[in-house]
Amino acid sequence: MADRRRRRKAQAEDAERALRYMQALQGKKIPLLTLDAKWHALFPDFRKTREIKRLEKELNRLIEKQGQTANDLLDYKKAKKVLMQNVIDNMTDGHEFDSPIRVRKQEKNKQLIEEINDKIAKAKEDKFQFPAEIAAKNHELLIACMQVCYTELSDNTERIEQAEAEITALREQLKNTILHKQDMEMRNTEVYKYMHNLLGPDVVEIFDRDHRVWRGNMEENHLDAGGNNE
Repeated sequence: MADRRRRRKAQAEDAERALRYMQALQGKKIPLLTLDAKWHALFPDFRKTREIKRLEKELNRLIEKQGQTANDLLDYKKAKKVLMQNVIDNMTDGHEFDSPIRVRKQEKNKQLIEEINDKIAKAKEDKFQFPAEIAAKNHELLIACMQVCYTELSDNTERIEQAEAEITALREQLKNTILHKQDMEMRNTEVYKYMHNLLGPDVVEIFDRDHRVWRGNMEENHLDAGGNNE
């Protein structure tokens, strides 16, 4: 029961968001996404959800129907022009020897013209409705894509913040490591200089052969060596 209430609440929230998004897009000139190369680059097939694929197909179907309707309208007008010419060519006053044939042709032409007029009227009506239907479907597709984009943006933001925290920690660790390294270098330098000045380079060299040590700047370490070898 509780799960059902949560699902209903989530569905209501989704519907409310979709309505707000659709209202925000009213009056905005949005290019047709399925004809936009940048959209295809941003949404290759593996990134498309089922909803995006469904809306993409529906939008493409409307665009195809719009194009087909425009072509049909041109064909109907051409056919009507031919029929009108046939009507003119077959006009008769009833005295021609082939007037019965002409009358039958005229009746057929008039019937065909009426049928084409109906098709032209229907095509014009469809042509008038297609832009609004296509724009609405394009907006639906855009909203579905934006939801996917914002999910990715939110996920990436969380990862970016996590990465920034890790980088900050690593920088602090690096700073501490550098300071620790510098302390050890200073200690090595201090100890080595002391031994070098105390025992002289010849004795220290004997010890050096059996140990791998960081000695720093040798020239600096030798500066005081002469005074202790007298």
